[in-house]
Amino acid sequence: MDAHQRILEKIEFSRNGIIPIYYQLQEALWECIAEGLYKPHDRLPSENELCNQLHVSRNTAQRALKAIVDKGAAYRVQGRGTFVTDKSITYSITTKLSFSSEIIGLTKEIRTILKFSKNQKASQHVARLLEIGEDEQVTTIQRIRFVDDTPAALMTSFISQKLVPGLLDALVPEDSLFKTIKARYGLEVGSGSETLQTINVNEYEAQQLGIKEGDAVFLIERISKSTDGKVLELAKTILRGDISKFYVELG
Repeated sequence: MDAHQRILEKIEFSRNGIIPIYYQLQEALWECIAEGLYKPHDRLPSENELCNQLHVSRNTAQRALKAIVDKGAAYRVQGRGTFVTDKSITYSITTKLSFSSEIIGLTKEIRTILKFSKNQKASQHVARLLEIGEDEQVTTIQRIRFVDDTPAALMTSFISQKLVPGLLDALVPEDSLFKTIKARYGLEVGSGSETLQTINVNEYEAQQLGIKEGDAVFLIERISKSTDGKVLELAKTILRGDISKFYVELG
């Protein structure tokens, strides 16, 4: 068994039609890169390898690989394949960061639509960041945040299910997730860290945000810890770049 086969055999799909297969494959490849299973300049699996081992269509494989390239995580070499980009430099802007959008100080209506919520087995990447075992279950919640009638952000939260049993039954899309968790489980956010990068959206993300495939957006990944130091949530937020700005307060 070669290296690609060993990595790909860990990838699982939900084929219930809620989330497109190409999007699941794209996210799985993204996580493989994030976890270091594929190093900078390593060749990613070819379309044929993805089709044969994962039993997906050629169109699905093509779209997933294209999405990884569009996000800047990989590059193509004509006649050789798709390779992982080298992004080894991380910049620290400041130790204190607060994010603010144009809506502050303005009269805007903010509303949230629940896209999906489910309990599922943690991927290797999510399990590592949540500091749980790979065989443990996570509660996954994806929401779209609107400002007035404009979809502004696609937010996906991952929380260890053992910390929040029964959360899906208590979930109210319009309510603050952290407020619900605090009220129901007594867990409160004590600290957090965020990373920010720019990416290009794929078709699924573009549809949710009402923009074009390939448009540039911000990707914010946040890890929140409870007051007792446990990792409470991993959150991935895709924020439209054409209507957003950041406010950085330097202490």
